[in-house]
Formats: sequence, C-alpha cells, structure tokens
Amino acid sequence: MKIKAAVAKALNNLVVDNVELAPPKAGEVLVKMRAAGVCHSDLHTLRGELSAQPPIVLGHEGAGIVEEVGDGVMHVKVGDPVMINWLPACRTCPTCVQGHTSLCETFPSTVLQGLMRDGTSRLQSTEGEVLKQYLGSATMAEYAVVNSAGVIPIPADVPFDVAAIVGCAVMTGVGAVMNTAEVATGSSAAVIGCGGIGLSILLGLKMAGCYPIVAVDVLDSKLDLARELGATHTVNARNDDAVKAMRAATTNGPEYVFDSVGNAATIGQAIKAAAPFGTATITGMHGVLEDVPVPINSLIFQSKRLLGSFVGSARPQVDLPKLIELYRSGRLPLGSLISKHYALDDVSQAFEDMETGKVARGVIMFD
Repeated sequence: MKIKAAVAKALNNLVVDNVELAPPKAGEVLVKMRAAGVCHSDLHTLRGELSAQPPIVLGHEGAGIVEEVGDGVMHVKVGDPVMINWLPACRTCPTCVQGHTSLCETFPSTVLQGLMRDGTSRLQSTEGEVLKQYLGSATMAEYAVVNSAGVIPIPADVPFDVAAIVGCAVMTGVGAVMNTAEVATGSSAAVIGCGGIGLSILLGLKMAGCYPIVAVDVLDSKLDLARELGATHTVNARNDDAVKAMRAATTNGPEYVFDSVGNAATIGQAIKAAAPFGTATITGMHGVLEDVPVPINSLIFQSKRLLGSFVGSARPQVDLPKLIELYRSGRLPLGSLISKHYALDDVSQAFEDMETGKVARGVIMFD
C-alpha cells in the first residue's frame, strides 16, 4: 500500500514523501497510526549519530489502531487501540531469559539497524529502494508494520498522544527512577536536562516521594515547567554553577542525580554533585560519539555509583501497561509533558522546536 511518511533520504535530508508499505507477515501487525512522538533519538539518526543509517523512515514512539494482523497473532485484533513497543524482545536469548528484555541479543542486528526480526524491511520508496524502519517501528508514517511483540493494547480512554510518548520518553525517564536507580522513598534528587525524558524523570521522582527535587537546565521556560511538575528547586546552568547549586539545595548533594543529556559536561556534573554514597544515573545520549572523562576522585573516594540506563531498564511487556495505569490513576500527569501537536508535513518544524527547547515533547497527529 502507498502511504505518506517522514523519510530521511540521506544524512540531514528529511522529506515527507509517499512510500510503499508491504502487508504484515506471520507474527506481525499493521497499525494505522494516530500519534507519533518526536524524540531526540530520531534526530540523532537523521544526523547519522546512531547505528541505523538512512535511507530510513523515522519514528519509534507511537500509538494507533490495529488494521490487520498476520498469522499467529493472538493478543490483538483488528480495531484494537495499541501503543508501540519498539523493543520486541525474542524472549529466548540468554539475556532475555535472565529478565533483561530491553537488551535482547537480537537487537544489534535487527531493531538497532532499522530492520524487522527477519532482517528485512516492509518499506520501500516508490522507485523500489529499500527503506529501513527506524527501530523496527517507523511510526512517523500513516501506517506501520511492526512485530507482534511491538504492539501493546491500551484502554480506549487513553489518548493516543499520551500513549505514544509512554513507549520511549516516559519509560526511559520513569524507568530510570524505578528500575535502574531504584530510588528510595523520601530521598533527595536532581535531574539535569528538562526535555521530555528529564521531565519524565521528574514525574518519577515526585511519584517516589523525593524531596528536595532539583531541576537543572539552561532555559527558563523548561525550568518553569519543571516547577509546575514538582521540582522544588531550579537551577539555570547558564547563570549558576550547577554542581554547587545542586549541592546547596540539599544536605550534602542529592542522593540521586539523573542526567538526561548525557554529554561530557553533564555527566561530570552528575557525578560531582551526587552525595557521598550517592548515585549518578545517565540516560541521555548526546555524548555517544564522545570520549567522556570521568571525575574519578569524586567517584572512588566518596564511594559513588555511576549507572547507565537504556530505556529505563525496562521490561516493556510488564512496565508499559503499568505506566498506562499510573496515568489513568492520576499519579502520572503525562498530558502535561506534551507541549504541541504537529501534522506530519510539519515534522521538520517539530524537530527544530525540540532542538531549540520550545517544547517539552511534541507529538505528530494523524487523522
């Protein structure tokens, strides 16, 4: 079928164009997309900073309605509202069997390369050129074919835009708090970077009963939103020394510091600011191409922990439904993270607004 999609034809060359989408094979599902989140990971891919390279259809956050199911698919049916899980683990490799399904051993050769489980893609240009599916999903398109483990049913009362961002931004942020760092109730905490993931971390910290909660960013507009979502202290790192400010707002530094940026400067800040025996957790990927120096004196002589958190150390089949229920209960006000909606044709503007800090999270909406 012919559909419209956001295509990275080459590095830094993004167009909205018609492409051809093949029907689902056995164990796959065709989803009519209703919403797609706009994430920094998509922008990193457009710039060639991650494994999957153009030509590729972007998007991995998403939600929509099941349009068709392939043979053997039992847990969803045509007409079901679903969210996209871009981590469809095999569940049989040693890592999956140990419970670490977000690090499934099949991912480096499939999902992270923009391919389906069988190593192929369901997308091609109208001229017949194979187009990869970003993270096996390609949600910035009118329709998407994904592995059956990549769709999770959602209740009919959950808005599609909210469900879309749960699959990456919210899971990464809240999961880092709950799964990776295992934050203790009542602890002091800080988050560096107040974009979609940083603010999701903030919501997780508030839900965990942390106090104080320090939010750090370089834009006052983002810090204003952080205060609305529960930050007790805010620091503009352009104007103040972030490490000193985080330590001043707490007894002896935050017990937990989360870095949603992940470059050399912010990783260093996270480690230095953490209290003795404290934990610095890195979720951001802005420094994936950098050699990042680690302040070893602070790390060792104060017995701090440095943790990496990939997608919130998630078990998607378990954690994503839990997050949806926390939203429905009112404990996770996820709608507050969504700053603006866009049409697919405005995807370039959505990326620009994200990069310049005009939005916390943007979402592309489909008819």
